[in-house]
Amino acid sequence: MTPNETTPLAIAAEPLSPAAFMPFGDVAERPIDVRRRYLPTATDCAESAITFSHWISSAARLGTLPLQITTLERHPYSAQTFIPLGSSQYLAIACDTGPDGLPDVATLRCFVAGPHQSITFARNVWHHPMTVLGADMEFAVAMGMTGRQDDDVFVEIAGEVRAVMPQST
Repeated sequence: MTPNETTPLAIAAEPLSPAAFMPFGDVAERPIDVRRRYLPTATDCAESAITFSHWISSAARLGTLPLQITTLERHPYSAQTFIPLGSSQYLAIACDTGPDGLPDVATLRCFVAGPHQSITFARNVWHHPMTVLGADMEFAVAMGMTGRQDDDVFVEIAGEVRAVMPQST
């Protein structure tokens, strides 16, 4: 599957906030004023996603923007949570699904997250693989799995689609 995007597209990075990220999932920020904050990963999954998996994942290190966006992924059976295990900023890039079921690249948004922010991409949300802006960093990842090959769905993005620094005003 490849979304056909022929017009060059530049997506300006913006700070991550729970309100801005709400269409794509959830943001948990530290410190919080409650003893325990439950993440929506385990509740945003299909009945067939019976195996709840946790793992440590390295993220691609970019250093600085721009970032050429060539691949997006989604998880049709479960939300996916990323908890940073370091002190770098990282990118959370997501978009809506088009009428054809493919990513609607015209709706792409790029958020710059701090190391105090964990994110959960909601089930079926198209998103870019985790990319770190600073020093190398790993993430604790949680997701429900069905054990089928389509727990992870990847698409290549055609055309020039880049995440860039915002224009200064």
